[in-house]
Amino acid sequence: MAGRWTVVAWLPVAVVLTAALIVPFVALGDWLLAGGVRFDAQRWWSALGATVWLSGVAAVVCTAAALPLGVLAARYRTRTTRMLEGAAYLSHGLPSIVVAIAMVSVGVLLLRPIYQREPLLILAYAVLFVPLAVGSIRSAVEAAPIRLEEVARSLGRSPLSAFCTVTARGAAPAVAAGASLVLLTCMKELPVTLLLHPTGTSTLATQLWGHSFVSDYAAAAPYAAALLVFAAIPTAVLGLWSANIGTGDGRD
Repeated sequence: MAGRWTVVAWLPVAVVLTAALIVPFVALGDWLLAGGVRFDAQRWWSALGATVWLSGVAAVVCTAAALPLGVLAARYRTRTTRMLEGAAYLSHGLPSIVVAIAMVSVGVLLLRPIYQREPLLILAYAVLFVPLAVGSIRSAVEAAPIRLEEVARSLGRSPLSAFCTVTARGAAPAVAAGASLVLLTCMKELPVTLLLHPTGTSTLATQLWGHSFVSDYAAAAPYAAALLVFAAIPTAVLGLWSANIGTGDGRD
C-alpha cells in the first residue's frame, strides 16, 4: 500500500521535472535539426564571450557591493542599516524594464560619457541584483557565532583579522553562491541588457530575443542551448553548496 502511494506522490514531481528539463531540450533539439547548417559560429562565440564577460563583471561588482551591506545587516541592526537593506530590496522588486528605462534617462541626461557603454549596464545590473548576494551573505554571517571572533581577539587577533579568519572564511561558500546567483540572473536578463548594452555588442539573451521576435526559432536555438548549458553551471554550484550546508559539510 505504501509503495503504491509512493508512486502516486512521485507522479506530480515527474511531471514537473519533465516539463522543466526534458521538454525544453526536446524543443531545442527540434529547432537545431530544423536549422540545418544555418549556424553563425562567429556571432555565437561573440555573444557567448560578451555574456560571460558582462555577467562575470556584474557578479563581482554586485558581490563587492553586497559584502558590507550583508555584514552590517547581520551584525548591526540599526535604523540606517535597515533602511539601506530595504532600499536594496525595493530596487530588486521593481520590474527590470522600469529600471532599464530609468537608467536610459539617467545615462542620456547625467552620464552621457558612459551611455551605451559597459559601466552603465553594470550599474543597472547592480541596482537590480545586489540583493541576490546580500541575502546569502547576511544569512551566513548571522549563522557564524560571534563568540568565535571574540575568542580569536582574545588570542591576539585584531578585530578585522578575527573577522576575516573566522567569519569570512566560514561565509565564503555563501558569498560564492550569491555571486553565482547574480551571474546566472545577469546571463538571462533581457530588458536591461537590450536597452543598455554597448553599441555593437550582443549577448546570448539579446540574440535569442532578436531571432525569436521574427519567429526564426532555428536561428535562435543555438543561443537558447548555450543559455541552458552555461546557466546550469552556477545552478549546479548553488545546488552543491546548498547540499553541503544541509549536511553540515559547509561548516568545516
